[in-house]
Amino acid sequence: KRQGNDAFRKGDIQSAVERYTAALQSIPMNGGTGSSGKSNTKMMESTLFSNRAMCHLKIAETKGSSTNNSNDMQQSLRDCIEDCNSALDRLDLVGSDSSSSSNNNLRGKVLYRRAKALVTTSQTNIHSTDNDKEENLNAAAKDLLQLLSFDANNKEAAALLRAVRTLHGKMGGGLGRSRISRALDLLRGRMTNDTNNTIASRDGDKDM
Repeated sequence: KRQGNDAFRKGDIQSAVERYTAALQSIPMNGGTGSSGKSNTKMMESTLFSNRAMCHLKIAETKGSSTNNSNDMQQSLRDCIEDCNSALDRLDLVGSDSSSSSNNNLRGKVLYRRAKALVTTSQTNIHSTDNDKEENLNAAAKDLLQLLSFDANNKEAAALLRAVRTLHGKMGGGLGRSRISRALDLLRGRMTNDTNNTIASRDGDKDM
């Protein structure tokens, strides 16, 4: 894992993929003893899948700059989504055995990466039908709303969700007051209320 992280920081993304893959293969199928040991193993697997998903996303972005690499780009996006699915499956198995903060932090990264891959797929896959594009955008919106439900101040997720609504609105004459639009408006209201409550709480704690 450390070698993968080092390779990623140096920009050697393919080597990072290979290192994360090797790390995953080195983990015993039933690794860890007891509830705590198994949870730690699942968290490590989830982290490795998440890191590798990020690599696939980076590779897709690089290939996307060349029209000759369209098929390779789509494969990298599929690999990213598949790794995100695997990461979330492991996190679900961890359940409440791990601290909610570390679990949510990792879950947020995975959800964002999967959403970004889904949005990119909807916009770059020339073989996608309108239904395919709509399904990808819906899935991305669902991931982002879940992320923002426990990390309401995540600016990247909020920005991507707004982009999803804009893209979705351009399809089929626009969604108007669609479920995505209503959910985003509700989220904005909730974030505003949370911010106001935080400010009021701080003001109440100040010495007069």
